[in-house]
Amino acid sequence: MGRTVPTWRNRVEAELHSLDNFQRALTSADRKALNRLINGVRNRRTAGGMLPAHDSWKPMLLSMLLECYSKISELESRIEKLIAEE
Repeated sequence: MGRTVPTWRNRVEAELHSLDNFQRALTSADRKALNRLINGVRNRRTAGGMLPAHDSWKPMLLSMLLECYSKISELESRIEKLIAEE
């Protein structure tokens, strides 16, 4: 028997693939930033699959927000460490 609902991974990859034209229109700096966010989604696929959603974007956006927050936290830690070294 075949699957009636595509797997979470397949749905996410299809949504990410749909961004290709948008991504091509971005500047190289924005493309790099978008790629980081996309990698954040891919790194959190397991967690996203645990959130039952018909709309793939909800867990994808949460993953992107977490990616941003993780980077901010990392930078805050680095700044605090540099300040402590002074």
